[in-house]
Amino acid sequence: MVKKIYNVILQSAIANSASTVGESFFYDWTQIPDVPYILTFSFISAIATLSNTQVASLYVDLNQCYNKIATCQVGTQSAYRGQFLGSLLYWGTGANSYLYTEMTSNPEIFLNGRPRNNNFTVEIHLSPTADYSPAPGTYNLILSFREA
Repeated sequence: MVKKIYNVILQSAIANSASTVGESFFYDWTQIPDVPYILTFSFISAIATLSNTQVASLYVDLNQCYNKIATCQVGTQSAYRGQFLGSLLYWGTGANSYLYTEMTSNPEIFLNGRPRNNNFTVEIHLSPTADYSPAPGTYNLILSFREA
C-alpha cells in the first residue's frame, strides 16, 4: 500500500493577525483521511531586522499529544504548552536576518489522526509564555502529514 503525503501550506500574509508571532488560520481537516500521521514541517520567514538571537520555538495545536514540555523543579513554573511543534533557526545579521527550519531540523511527530480544530493559531515564542521579539516578517510554514 502506498503511503500518501499531504502538505498543508500556511502563509502568514493571508492569516488573521497584525503580528506574525500569533497568526490564526482556518483549514478544513476533513480534506485528508483520518488516519495516523508522521508530521514534519519546514518554515521560512521574510528578511527582517531581528536583533534577538535567542531560540525561537513554534507552537501549533495539531493534537500532538505525545509532545511534552518539562518544567523547572523550583520557582515559577512555565505554563504547560502541549502544542510545541519545534525550534526555528536564526540566520543573518541585523536587517538581513530571518528564521527558518528544514524538514530534518526537528524530530518527527506522531499524530493518532488528523487534527480536529479547523481554526488554529501558529505562535512563535522565546519560551512557552513569551512571544518572540522582535516579530519576524511574513512567513511560510509547510506542514507535511505522511501516513504512518
